[in-house]
Amino acid sequence: MLDEQVNVVVDSITSVQDSVVLPTSLFKDTVSLRPMFLVDTTTNYVELVEGMPLAGEKTDIGFTAGILAYTVVFLIFIALLRLRGRSFLSSVYVYFFNRKKGVGLQPEGIGQNYFVVFLSVCLSFSILALLVAFLTGPPFAFSNALLFFLVIFGYYIVLLGFIRFLGWTFNGRHCASEIILSLRTSAIVLGLSVSPFVLALFYVQASAINMLVYVIFSIGAIILIFRFIRLIKILYGYRVSILYMILYLCGLEILPILVVYKITYTSIL
Repeated sequence: MLDEQVNVVVDSITSVQDSVVLPTSLFKDTVSLRPMFLVDTTTNYVELVEGMPLAGEKTDIGFTAGILAYTVVFLIFIALLRLRGRSFLSSVYVYFFNRKKGVGLQPEGIGQNYFVVFLSVCLSFSILALLVAFLTGPPFAFSNALLFFLVIFGYYIVLLGFIRFLGWTFNGRHCASEIILSLRTSAIVLGLSVSPFVLALFYVQASAINMLVYVIFSIGAIILIFRFIRLIKILYGYRVSILYMILYLCGLEILPILVVYKITYTSIL
């Protein structure tokens, strides 16, 4: 009788243990041990991942050294612009946002002027190319950034040449010159204004990347609005036909922006 009671107690304990699920087993298959982030910036690529690398995982030294070298070179060139161009950058911002004619954008010396303008445009386009390459990943590669830089710079040269041609064809050289000056200043202002946030994308925690992207797009939208307003004011001031104005804005200003948005939006999704 005593043995039968013991067997009953043992069976009841075993059944209770089988029916109890430990708390750790409840979370084993449903909860990840690492936080879910959108972008991983510590490895040699940018893509959708489960989270930041765990301790002990290796990072790409070449990628880290490359982005550090680019940051140092970028800051050196910005300092060079401040030294060689004197008040050039401040004059560019004043001219762009105040929409005043006759603002001095020319640093002393013709050769120095070309150097400062060319360096400013290259720095701006390099930042924009880095941003597009970051958004169109994975994976991020400096070769893609270089390709986007060449595309942006080539389109800029073709656009300026086409505007010069239109000014010569329709006898509106002064209008064309003012439009080119407006495009040049807007390109410099756009790239340099978002440059701190673009560089920060490679250094911050992955959880802050979405916020930085929103800030970059907000600043870009504000600058583009100022750019369109200034272009419309220039075209209207020179009594350009409304049809030509719409064709120019839609074909040479809005369409490229939509193409870039389509590329980045498709890549993100």
